[in-house]
Amino acid sequence: MNSLSTSAFSPVAFSLGLLLVMATAFPTPGPLGGDSKDDATSNRPPLTSADKMEDFIRFILGKISALKKEMCEKYNKCEDSKEALAENNLNLPKLAEEDKCFQSQFNQETCLTRITTGLQEFQIHLKYLEANYEGNKNNAHSVYISTKHLLQKLRPMNRVEVTTPNPTTDSSLQALFKSQDKWLKHVTIHLILRSLEDFLQFSLRAIRIM
Repeated sequence: MNSLSTSAFSPVAFSLGLLLVMATAFPTPGPLGGDSKDDATSNRPPLTSADKMEDFIRFILGKISALKKEMCEKYNKCEDSKEALAENNLNLPKLAEEDKCFQSQFNQETCLTRITTGLQEFQIHLKYLEANYEGNKNNAHSVYISTKHLLQKLRPMNRVEVTTPNPTTDSSLQALFKSQDKWLKHVTIHLILRSLEDFLQFSLRAIRIM
C-alpha cells in the first residue's frame, strides 16, 4: 500500500483500515441483564466487519442519552449550568475551528489528532463519572469503557504523536473532585455527559467527511 500523504489520509485507505481495525475489536456480546460489573463490561456494540466507526460513536451517544435522561428524572439536572462549569474549572475538551474538524476548513490529519487528544483528556472525567454515578452503573461503565476503546482504535490512525494530559492538570482535577459535595457531583457529572456528547457529535460529523 502506498504511504499516506502528509496532508490527509486517502478516503479509501481510511475506510478499509477502519473496517480492518473494527472487525476484531469486540466479540459479539451475549444477552444483557442485571447490574453486575461483568454485565457492564460486556455491554458493547455488536461490531462486525461491516460496521463503521459511525455506529460505534452512535452507540456511545445512546448510552450518554440514557444517563442524561436518568439524571433529569432523578436529580432534576436537565439543563446546562455554565456558571458551575466556570466555577469548577473542569477544562472539558471541545472542538473549535482551529481543530479543522468543521466542513468549511476541514483538515483530516489535524482533526483526527484533536479528536484523539480530546478523548484522551476525557479519560479522567469519565473515571470520575464511573466512580460517582449513583444511577445505572451499567451505562456509566459502558460510556467509560467504550470511549476508552474508541480512543485505542483512533491512536494508530494518527501520524502525529498524541500527548497525554499534563500530570499537574490531572492532580488539580482530582483535588477538585474530592472537594465536591453531593449536589456539585451531580452538576459535574451532567456537565461531563453534555460535553462528551457535544464532542462526539462533532467527531461523528467529521468522520462522515473523512
